[in-house]
Amino acid sequence: METGSDGDRHSDDELASALEEEVARITMAIPVVSVEQERPVEPEQPDEPDEDWVGPPTQAISFEDLPVRRPVEGPQPTFSAWVGAAAPQPPEPPQPPEPPAPSRAEPLSYVPPELAPRDSQPVPLVAEVPPAAGTALDPEPASESVEPLPPIVPVIAMAPSLPQPTGTAPVVTHDVGPLGGTPDHIDTDLHDDADDVRGTAPTPRASPRVALDETVLYGAEPVPAPLFQVEEADLEPTALDRRVGRAARLFWLWFAGTSSLISIGVGATLFTLGLSLRQLLVATLVGVALSFLPLGLGTLAGKWSGQPTMVVSRATFGVRGNAIPTVLALITKLFWGAVLLWLAGSAAGSLTVAGGWAHDRATPTAVALLVAILVAGVVAFFGYSLVARVQLILTIASGVLIAVMVAGTWNKVDLARALAVPDALWTHVVTGAVLVFSYLGLAWAMSSAEVARYQRPTSSGGAAMLWATFGAAVPPFVLVSYGGLLAASHPGLAERLASDPVAGFVSLGLPWWYPVPLLLAVGLSLISALVLTMYSAGFTLDALGVRLGRQWSTVLAGGPIALAGIVLALTVTDLDSVVRGVPTALSVPVAAWTGLFAAETMLRVRRFHQPSLLASGGVYPDWRWVNLGMLVAATVIGLGLVSSDLPWLAWEGYLFRLLGIDPQAGIGASNIGVIVALALGLLTPLVVGSRAVRRQEQGAA
Repeated sequence: METGSDGDRHSDDELASALEEEVARITMAIPVVSVEQERPVEPEQPDEPDEDWVGPPTQAISFEDLPVRRPVEGPQPTFSAWVGAAAPQPPEPPQPPEPPAPSRAEPLSYVPPELAPRDSQPVPLVAEVPPAAGTALDPEPASESVEPLPPIVPVIAMAPSLPQPTGTAPVVTHDVGPLGGTPDHIDTDLHDDADDVRGTAPTPRASPRVALDETVLYGAEPVPAPLFQVEEADLEPTALDRRVGRAARLFWLWFAGTSSLISIGVGATLFTLGLSLRQLLVATLVGVALSFLPLGLGTLAGKWSGQPTMVVSRATFGVRGNAIPTVLALITKLFWGAVLLWLAGSAAGSLTVAGGWAHDRATPTAVALLVAILVAGVVAFFGYSLVARVQLILTIASGVLIAVMVAGTWNKVDLARALAVPDALWTHVVTGAVLVFSYLGLAWAMSSAEVARYQRPTSSGGAAMLWATFGAAVPPFVLVSYGGLLAASHPGLAERLASDPVAGFVSLGLPWWYPVPLLLAVGLSLISALVLTMYSAGFTLDALGVRLGRQWSTVLAGGPIALAGIVLALTVTDLDSVVRGVPTALSVPVAAWTGLFAAETMLRVRRFHQPSLLASGGVYPDWRWVNLGMLVAATVIGLGLVSSDLPWLAWEGYLFRLLGIDPQAGIGASNIGVIVALALGLLTPLVVGSRAVRRQEQGAA
């Protein structure tokens, strides 16, 4: 018995009744859901009266009705942010109504332990259907026309672990993704929310913030395309799942194409200019060093954008204005492709005649021309995957053959005699450096991005530049230097090595087995270079507007290359005239383009905006008049500072004549106009182009 504030005494029955009313009032707000399997309701047993209690009997009170936390028993659901919607269940055939259960229904039915959700799995979803009239949850009587609905059955949406209940509609769930979590070390070079995500629970998190000039590849590693599947990528950026290249791959992509024994003829040509051995080595080193500029920066631009060189060039000259450099690039590639094809045919003809295998050069030359153009065309047609595999094989073969060639002819080297050659005018060193630069760096300047566009976005740009330039520059440096050493050791053979390197090698008195390795060393490297030239020419044609598709543009470019190669084979017999004539004239505008493109690439701090490179109206204007004007001006000035022995190029060197300098002697014969054009191209963006580059980058931000 208790005494209240008013002094009245109350019995325990009254307190229990008040407590029961309060609990009922609180629990009325809790939604009650009937379950498929209800707990059996035990009949209430009247309490036995307490022997020590005197008064009216009291009613039993269940602690489960009290608003307190119940003890945890068995598997418990794990709450998650992902809860899918469940479809309503169709009504089942009517069943005789059951008497309402007086006990309180649970919100969830019992879940077996083997089906209970584990940690970090979505919470089971309960599909609710409004109770039908006349059921235990809706005591209002139902009309005769309305059939009673079955009781609510909780549906646990945990597919595929939990089977779907019989007679219910499919459960609609949300795809919450894999439960294993994000792999470690994903896009480790990017500083965003996706870096270094660890853990196993798929917790909700904000979308990663990635800069516009950065790319992220989620999921599995990129997979290379099959070897004999035609490459689908054209002017658009290379798909991330196909960018499988690593920086070291660029070494052997370039090595095979630049390891031709024809470089020995270039070294002999330098010796015929009057250079001593040390001057020849200096000229070769300077020419190779200058080649690092177009090859390295072109590789970086291709890796950044994943697009061909003449598409990336649109950022420098305008989307429409870039048509002028593209025409120049097409002419350059067709010319060098024809020269490579002619060299392959000429080498085969010279070797077969010198070795006594044939009496006429015509037949072996024609066969070699046909084989070279067909093999190179097929490889270039299929595209990057086959090109990369063929280049790897040819790199290994070329390295072995070069070693065999050097070992087989090393006894012909007379180092003391070579060192005794006196120095010439040092202006001739400029001529030699320009010749090597034109033969190596400028010949490939407009093709460097084509093989770099398949580099992984996460690979190092600096490493890609170094591997590409070393792969392209090391073989020519070794072979040009060795050719100069052989020419200095045998001055009587210098002219022959310069005009026909293969015939000059044969005249050294090589072993009987040597013609086969020599033919392979010459032919395989020339075919490798021809593959790269035709592959790049296909992209150049498409960039010019001939949208046939990369593979058919490659076939179309092969026609003029084959025709020009045949013409050269019928009209030219001297390598020296080919190396020192037209290449110098083409090198002047290419050097101007290289300077402008390289300088703007060095100024950029953001990557290219790829969509704007494909259509007008984007970040990049249609015309970049300053750069286009300097391209023309540097070309005009440069051609006035070079000279040529070809009659139809006798007009070159007009600025030397205006200054009273002989174009065929001293500084006039140095072809310094190539260096002048390169310097003018480099200075223009550095002086007046930085603001335009910044506006482009701000527009892409």
